[in-house]
Amino acid sequence: MATTSKGPAEVTAERLRERGERVTPARLAVVEVLASTEEHLSAEQIGERAEELRPGIHRATVYRALEALGEFGLVTHVHLGRAGTTYHLAGDLAPRHLHLRCSECGTVLDVAGDILDPVRRKLQRELGFQLAPEQVALIGVCADCSARG
Repeated sequence: MATTSKGPAEVTAERLRERGERVTPARLAVVEVLASTEEHLSAEQIGERAEELRPGIHRATVYRALEALGEFGLVTHVHLGRAGTTYHLAGDLAPRHLHLRCSECGTVLDVAGDILDPVRRKLQRELGFQLAPEQVALIGVCADCSARG
């Protein structure tokens, strides 16, 4: 018997139902938009794409959906400094990753989420501090800008 893997929207719907939360078109549209891209999208961009995907969804409803999905741990955001705040799927809905932002050109690079695990463990062990870098961009200078400098 073949098994089918569920997409992020189906998993989100199940998790919302398990929590006793409503499965709304806006919430599903947000997840579908985020699942369909590797771009770093702002709330406004997500709203635009959600409206294209499901005409009639109001932008304010999309913003509320983003906030609710964040509270449920299904969507997270990262502050990219002058590039603003962007959103992506969280937990097992998407691969864990961190963000690097070039302070010269503004380019944002994604890196493996476990790259700072040794630092996390050391901070936890020595200071009892739990590092959570997923919601901020690590700032530095990219290879292209370094080469120009």
